[in-house]
Amino acid sequence: MGQMMKIGGVVLAVVMVWASGVARAQSFNIEWGSAGSAPSSSYGARGVAGVWNTLDSMPNFERFSLVGLDGAPIGATIMNIGFDAVEGADIPGTSGDDEAMLDDCLVSYNDPIDGCLFIDNMEPGTYRVVMYGLAPDDAGLLSRLRIDQNSEDPVHVGGAWSGAHELGVTYMEQLAFVGADGNLDVHSGLQGANVRSVLNAMQVVAEADDCMADLDGSGDLDFFDLSALLNGEVDYNGDTSFDFFDISSYLMDYSAGCP
Repeated sequence: MGQMMKIGGVVLAVVMVWASGVARAQSFNIEWGSAGSAPSSSYGARGVAGVWNTLDSMPNFERFSLVGLDGAPIGATIMNIGFDAVEGADIPGTSGDDEAMLDDCLVSYNDPIDGCLFIDNMEPGTYRVVMYGLAPDDAGLLSRLRIDQNSEDPVHVGGAWSGAHELGVTYMEQLAFVGADGNLDVHSGLQGANVRSVLNAMQVVAEADDCMADLDGSGDLDFFDLSALLNGEVDYNGDTSFDFFDISSYLMDYSAGCP
């Protein structure tokens, strides 16, 4: 690890580029749980830091207005069809903002339909969508998560908390392409499967706001982000292992800066 730090330090000296992350467009964060249980606005998880919309119940067919990362209304609303309840349990080892986001979840029993969330009045464009599916009370549960506005396959998410977010364990992420109809639709589960599936939270990041290299969610690219990658051995490229290719991919994004 010391050698990688040295490599990172050399590259850092050559390509020190950073940009402040300013929230614009229609990026937003949503989590489910009791009022007052939201993560802090400085918490970015795998998306972008900002205010978290917190919903403690979502009756079917009722629309809820959303706010953006700065807390201001963005005009978009969200509606639930198929999720049955908000449930929670203590996940061993979680604390702080991770605990606030993951210890509660929206639950569907997929009987007869899967858990579906319909977001409307979105601005057309490309968005990175991060969906979290770690069942607080069942490390063996895998939730089938998918997005309508792309051609990607569903991803099964679930497992035991290891102390950090892991692709395929706590979350999945895919790009979504919102068209002129302004709709973004996401799902947990499988219609008619009669099984339990969950969704803890989701982050929708507009292309103009996205900065994956800002690993500590501070809004800046600096030494602390590079340190978070190396010291945390972050699987940056999503291939389920930490190696040179993660460092290489990260440094390319780092040198490109943020929007």
